[in-house]
Amino acid sequence: MKLALCPMATLSHEALRVLIHRWGDPDEYFSEMIHAPAFLAGGRFEQWYVRTAPCPERMVWQLTGNTPEPMIKAAEMLVPYGGIGIDLNMGCSAPDIAKTGAGIAWMSKPLSEVAKLVSGVRRGIDQKACDIASTANIDGSESLLGSAGNARFRLSVKLRLGEEENYVRLIEFCRMLVDEGAELITLHPRVRRGTYSRPAKREIVARLATDVRVPVYGNGDVSSPEDALGFISCYPCSGLMVGRSAVQKPWIFGGIRKLEKGNRSGFPEAIDHLEVARSFLEHLAICQPPEFQLTRAHRFFFYYCNNFSFAHHIKMKIQNAKTIDAILPLFEEYFTAMPDDQYLLK
Repeated sequence: MKLALCPMATLSHEALRVLIHRWGDPDEYFSEMIHAPAFLAGGRFEQWYVRTAPCPERMVWQLTGNTPEPMIKAAEMLVPYGGIGIDLNMGCSAPDIAKTGAGIAWMSKPLSEVAKLVSGVRRGIDQKACDIASTANIDGSESLLGSAGNARFRLSVKLRLGEEENYVRLIEFCRMLVDEGAELITLHPRVRRGTYSRPAKREIVARLATDVRVPVYGNGDVSSPEDALGFISCYPCSGLMVGRSAVQKPWIFGGIRKLEKGNRSGFPEAIDHLEVARSFLEHLAICQPPEFQLTRAHRFFFYYCNNFSFAHHIKMKIQNAKTIDAILPLFEEYFTAMPDDQYLLK
């Protein structure tokens, strides 16, 4: 079973990956959404989206956009950064994304337009990878692709069920993706307006996995190592993508691997939540520009604080913090009042 970190806006950046790395990496780290037009324009913040630590060879670059041409060009530009491949975002249902024609809006477009995007990206990244390999052969250097051990830069697509649950339409869409060059599909089995209050329809992941000729990853509501193994057991697919739970529990991937090997528990020996908070903030100062640090900290701790007895209390205090330096003292104050919350023991 493959494991992957979900591409989450403001969350799936280098600081989170470095934190996860302490307890065990997934097989693949999907990046935050990279907005193709902004990347092509060379905006001053774009460099922060393509940082690769701690495992450059495990990176998957996710692209978003509303027309084929910028996404094709951006995909070609991302190949030299190495890693596993390119992922096309056709699943984000955030209104600000979908209303522009990006994200899940792709699933409602004519199949011919979607096919143009997928086939164009496929050709573009193949040609770019070939050019890089040829240059490396000429000057005797090792290409980024070669150092990652990838003979072919993979193309994948992440999607939802669409505007409504219609399996006939879904399978037609996915088979088109595969015909045009997609080599992996990740399915979050909810419709566009589906809420997290109802469980993801995992049975559709298993059904799709039997009906297309490429690997399928399941995404949605994986809450613990035990739940991950239950997902794969009941609804077989090639891998699992974990999102919010990997923010709340950065040790979840290591825990899944432990459980797979027969350990009675997937949890690490002990977690000092104050030390984790301090470490994350230190890495955030390195991995993100000053303009991003406070909002990224707010977003991370919004999920991480669900580990605590009075989650809402500490969560709101952090959300109201006006500077990055004000956050750690809030944790110190909380753990002074709630010492039993500071440590997660096996």
